[in-house]
Amino acid sequence: MGSSKQLCKTLKMKVIDAHNAGEGYKKIAKRCQLAVSTVRNVIKRWQIRGTVEVKMRSGRPRKLSDRTARMLVRKTNQNPHLTAKNLQEDLADSGVVVHRSTVQRCLHRQGLHGRVSRRKPYLRPHHKIQRLKYATGHLQKPDAFWKQVLWTDEVKIELFGHNQQRHVWRKKGAAFHEKNTLPTIKHGGGSIMLWGCVAASGTGNIARVEGRMDSTKYQQILEANITPSVKKLKLKRGWLLQQDNDPKHTSKSTMEYLKRRRLKVLEWPSQSPDLNIIENLWVDL
Repeated sequence: MGSSKQLCKTLKMKVIDAHNAGEGYKKIAKRCQLAVSTVRNVIKRWQIRGTVEVKMRSGRPRKLSDRTARMLVRKTNQNPHLTAKNLQEDLADSGVVVHRSTVQRCLHRQGLHGRVSRRKPYLRPHHKIQRLKYATGHLQKPDAFWKQVLWTDEVKIELFGHNQQRHVWRKKGAAFHEKNTLPTIKHGGGSIMLWGCVAASGTGNIARVEGRMDSTKYQQILEANITPSVKKLKLKRGWLLQQDNDPKHTSKSTMEYLKRRRLKVLEWPSQSPDLNIIENLWVDL
């Protein structure tokens, strides 16, 4: 048995008598067919309270049993996106009728709280391999290396409506566990697109993208904004341009443009916006 409160008084006294006779925990546990931890708890409570009687609990008994609480935790582990109302309805189907707030309090006691799902790029196995390769290959790069990187990116800003949010039940520190997140893809609706750049020394130019962004327009943005930004940020010779692997960034014409302009590009794993420091600035928009 895992808890001393499930034991009868006679068995508890048998444990105490054996302890008083000088027997060790393991010997008592074997003779009484109990777990060592159970024996230890019985003796500890007897030493503290001077009795093996169950201490009377204060307040109103909880409406949900420990077994029901474990069932709720199991369900949220299987599907963190279930709402308190969903769980309330599941309980009602099994004959347990409680208020939704009772379900919430029960989960809170188990360390589970409703949180907005974090969004992160959808990663296939080869994306994960590429990200690990990038991380291990750049782990020992000195600060001087990163200070010479010009980070670039485009962002879409929603002017009307909002991005749908979903909540999950999760414990502290588990925000980015895969089952607690919502996968995102690169493309989606938006009313304004901006291109911007940033380095360790500050922010560079920002430009609004008019109409549909293609390779030609991307090259025009680089032509108009890269050199002024590099001068403003005082990047030294040999600086690196960071860009993601969007098709317009890696098209044949763009690669030829970069080669013609002698722009060195930082190796970059696909589906990795979280590795780009400019994302921290886009959040403010």
